[in-house]
Amino acid sequence: MKSLADRIRDAFPTNPVPLADSAVEDTYCVEHLHELLAGKAWDVPTVYEYRCCDDGFSLLTVLGLHYYLPGYLVAELTDPETADVIAESVTFAFAGRSQFSQDRMRLLGLEMTVPQCVVIRDWLLYYESETCSDKHLRGSLATVASWLDSRNN
Repeated sequence: MKSLADRIRDAFPTNPVPLADSAVEDTYCVEHLHELLAGKAWDVPTVYEYRCCDDGFSLLTVLGLHYYLPGYLVAELTDPETADVIAESVTFAFAGRSQFSQDRMRLLGLEMTVPQCVVIRDWLLYYESETCSDKHLRGSLATVASWLDSRNN
């Protein structure tokens, strides 16, 4: 049976790599995202580089978030100590309460394939088994469940 990290790699292609301008929001505080992520295949940055870009959940475009999300997920799986707050950033973003966050998650869900939704759900369930359930994790699972439900209707 394949590991969860390998299933994520299988579900999210590395090509085509989005152009930096279409992956990163046009704002003044994104130089680190351009340096560490933009223009690179999602499987190239190190766990530490993903950790340094944990603010990417609000600074990446929906396209950029869809493309680089698997890197964040795999980083947390392969080296949770270095990844540090990545899992919390993922669950906080997915369960966002603001209208901005909810709109982004709705748009992100439109980009996801069923296999991508399934491995994200499985990653969330794995993370829950390693920690404990909280409102952000439950909200994240509800977000992904809504993506899957939209495919079934």
